[in-house]
Amino acid sequence: MNTTKRLPAIILALILALAIAVPAAAVGENYSITIQNDKEGHTYEAYQIFAGTVSSDAGQAGNEEGPMLGDIIWGDGVDAGRTDELLAALKANETIGALPGMDDAATAADVAAALDGTAAETAAAFADTVARYLAEPEGTATAPVEGSYVIEGLPAGYYLVKDQDGSLEGDADTATEYIVQVLGNVTMEPKDSDIPTVVKKVHDEEYARVDQEGTYGIGYNDVADWDIGDSVPFKLIGSIPDMSAYDTYEYILTDTLSNGLTLQEDTINVYIAVNSNDEVRDYTPLTEGDDYTLTLNDTENGGGSFSISFDDLKTAPYMEQGNRNYVIVTYDATLNTNAVIGLDGNPNSVDLQFSNNPNGEGLGRTPEDTVIVFTYELDGTKVDGENVETELEGAEFVLFNGGHTRVAHIQNGKLVGWVELPAGYDSTNYKEIPYEAWETFDETTSVIMTSAAEGAFGVSGLDDGTYYLMEIKAPTGYNLLETDLEIVIAATTANGQNWNGTPANALTALTIAVDRGAAENGDAGTGTVALTVRNNQGATLPETGGMGTTLFYVLGALLVVGAGVLLVVKIRMRGEDNE
Repeated sequence: MNTTKRLPAIILALILALAIAVPAAAVGENYSITIQNDKEGHTYEAYQIFAGTVSSDAGQAGNEEGPMLGDIIWGDGVDAGRTDELLAALKANETIGALPGMDDAATAADVAAALDGTAAETAAAFADTVARYLAEPEGTATAPVEGSYVIEGLPAGYYLVKDQDGSLEGDADTATEYIVQVLGNVTMEPKDSDIPTVVKKVHDEEYARVDQEGTYGIGYNDVADWDIGDSVPFKLIGSIPDMSAYDTYEYILTDTLSNGLTLQEDTINVYIAVNSNDEVRDYTPLTEGDDYTLTLNDTENGGGSFSISFDDLKTAPYMEQGNRNYVIVTYDATLNTNAVIGLDGNPNSVDLQFSNNPNGEGLGRTPEDTVIVFTYELDGTKVDGENVETELEGAEFVLFNGGHTRVAHIQNGKLVGWVELPAGYDSTNYKEIPYEAWETFDETTSVIMTSAAEGAFGVSGLDDGTYYLMEIKAPTGYNLLETDLEIVIAATTANGQNWNGTPANALTALTIAVDRGAAENGDAGTGTVALTVRNNQGATLPETGGMGTTLFYVLGALLVVGAGVLLVVKIRMRGEDNE
């Protein structure tokens, strides 16, 4: 957790130019502090640390620097019952305690005298200490008006202005702390705190390129499509902010998977990198347990989440080199049979929690960044070649990948992976695999799709790409297809770095083309493409009108003529025998 600390990078500390014996003037009650910040969500509080009277004449008592505070006492923002504790804490502070006069300080005026003319770092140390002994704020501002927060109605004094404790918990913003002098209306422009960011990317082999709009590694984009059973690579890229304002800096990446993805825990690697698109193989991965903490939440059966946590990112390996700007996490997840087909896809997100209160404990949280993975379905129908209204039952098929090197392993109509062909066969002789071999192979590794009574068959969980469908058994009374069918499924997806989170904008079209014919539209919403497979009746003979049929008729005629000639010969021979 974050502890109290010096804040030279964030604190706006005006040098405390305090005077102890300045002639008093009326204490103003209408001063204001304007904080120029247009970000919603802040609740700024102003605590009066020193009160007193203010000199209104720049020439009084040799005061050439303008109004100054005199007759100093502890302000209403300091817990009156703990001023002795506050004095002791100030004296124990290395920076404050070393100031001339602090050893003997017994009052607010003594402390102010010791602080007179000190540097911003000393003012920061003072603010850090006094912040632990506060009472009630003198005023607050809860929303920006015309780009600024304004705290009004303040009496003269020195104020600590800070974000209300816990007000930014979970927000993508950081708290700030100030010491300001209010001897008139004050306008402050807080320094923008360095807020970390995180993005998530998914790899797609088809679009293995670096997007021109952002570089997160070749092939890493917001949208991808994969087969069920595939290992899908993901990458998380968290920026490392300026952490100099913090003694310790907590940093927690939380990745949430959809039910269609199962985390492969052993693939998680964490790196501290220079650039967002660095090839992480060039880095040494950090060690779980020693360098970071891995927490798994219900990731065994798909879905769930995991976290990568640094209790103090400042002390992580390689941070001392000063040029490491990103925490990069890579991992693989298996697209499983719970995957959603088509829209709404399988979205996955990451967010980052980070220390956001340099004054104490507190964690901010970035908005989620989401990527999406799609997968599709092939719906086939087996019909009669002459009458497509007649649907055929009992046809059996296998589905090959684009290279005829593997065959789809299918369970309950879903792809569960790709397996090698039966023993002894490969892409050169796959057409010679006999039905009996397929049947035996199917008993141990289900690969056969069979058309139902309505002719339906198919498989879900396919990537876009090229496949080959081969019929291995025709319906009874029908011819077997002589060649396998080339099937090309094409998806139009938004493969860039700026997807807006709406699935319909990530997957906009889906088509199928068979045997290099014209592409036909599928249904992107359901993620399905349709295929009709026709079979002709009869034995395996050439169709009517072909040369084979003509030869068949010629041979038939010759047989008839030959039979007639033979009959005439036999009749004559009988006549000769009877003479």
